Amino acid sequence: MQKLIHFAILLVFTACGSSPDYQEIMVNKTVKVFSQDYHNDAENYTFKWEPPVGPSKMVVPFDLKNDMLIFSPTLEGDYQIHLSITDISDEVIAQEMFYYRAIAETIEVAIAKPNPEEDIAKQISTVQKPKKRTKAKTKNIQQSKTSKKQTKKSTNSNNVHYTIQVAAWPSLEHARLDQLKLIEEGMDAYIQRHYRNEDDQVWYRVRIGNFKSKENASIVQKQIESITHAETWLDILPSGQK
Repeated sequence: MQKLIHFAILLVFTACGSSPDYQEIMVNKTVKVFSQDYHNDAENYTFKWEPPVGPSKMVVPFDLKNDMLIFSPTLEGDYQIHLSITDISDEVIAQEMFYYRAIAETIEVAIAKPNPEEDIAKQISTVQKPKKRTKAKTKNIQQSKTSKKQTKKSTNSNNVHYTIQVAAWPSLEHARLDQLKLIEEGMDAYIQRHYRNEDDQVWYRVRIGNFKSKENASIVQKQIESITHAETWLDILPSGQK
């Protein structure tokens, strides 16, 4: 009976011609997909996932963990995922569609804990030094030039972004294993494809975060190393990936 009611609802929804509501996600970022209605009682049901369908109807690699489907979009565009949920008698009690729209990577991410940058910002106090008054015009000109140089240096430093690299592998499979381990620890890890000219090979970097400040990146780096008990290192992101 529940099955019939559910299919009737689907027919009404289709007849109304409602367009799906796409949730925006970022390229190369890990997405965990699960049913909001059945997630808390997952042990009582079976979750049958169909492979995610990406742009140009391409099949996207994914992993399954408990009642969740985990994937990382590598291309910008729309992604659709279908889920069927069955009970103990293997009867379909619900079907769900998930719609995602992958966009270019633009925001900072780190560990799924309080943002260290916000904590640091609260601890920093702003101190304004009194300006020195000078009578000579030449000194004013020199100060103006110095101020412009300092502003230029500050602007250049603000354009530098940092990421934390945990590992690098010539095999995508090995990189994915490391990525999933980090996700299980609560970190938003992603994989970056890197071509090495010196040996004509493609390597896959396992990375976390996008930081404007090297100091803040170092704080998160220490947190990661305390959890993973493995050495990591900071790297500067190319301008196209900020």
